[in-house]
Amino acid sequence: MLLPAVVETLIATFGPFLIPATLFVLGAIGYLFLYLVTRARRETYTDDQS
Repeated sequence: MLLPAVVETLIATFGPFLIPATLFVLGAIGYLFLYLVTRARRETYTDDQS
């Protein structure tokens, strides 16, 4: 399978830096998701009050 080879290559290339970088990227994606959900809810509440 291709995925384990890719993970092995990434670990060999970046070493221990890969774990915090991955957590940072996942956190940024999660923050963006929460921001978009909050913005959509805010727009929905604004539309309902008109």
